[in-house]
Amino acid sequence: MSAAGINYPPTLQLRTEPISPVQLALFAAASGDHNPLHLDPQVARRAGFDQPVVHGMLTMAMAGRLFTRQLGAGCIRALNTRFSGVALAGDTLELVATLESADGGSARYQLRATTGAGKDVLAGSAEVTRRART
Repeated sequence: MSAAGINYPPTLQLRTEPISPVQLALFAAASGDHNPLHLDPQVARRAGFDQPVVHGMLTMAMAGRLFTRQLGAGCIRALNTRFSGVALAGDTLELVATLESADGGSARYQLRATTGAGKDVLAGSAEVTRRART
C-alpha cells in the first residue's frame, strides 16, 4: 500500500534474542526502574514468576525498534499500546505489525507482541511516516 508515493510494507516483523538478565539490568539503569521483580530471580519467584519479569517499557521499546529498523529513525508519530501479559527473562519476543491504512504520507499499523511460546504480551497500533525515496 502506498501513501503519497511512499510504499509501506504490508507486514513488519521482529524476533528478538532471548531477553537476558544483562539486558534487564541495562534497561533498569537507563530507565531508573530498579524494581527487584525485574532483576532478582528470588523476588520474582516469591511473586509467582519462574524468572524476572521483563519491563513492560522494554517490550514497548522493542515495538519501536520494529518500526525504526524498517522505516528509519524518527518514523514513529504515535505508538499506542496495551500490555496484555508478561514476558520473562529468557523469553524471545515476536513482534508483528500489520498495515491497516496508508494516507497522506503516513501509515497506520496494528501491532502485536507475543513470547516465542505464543503468549500475548502487547497489543496496539502505531502511526508512522517516512520520506519518499528519490
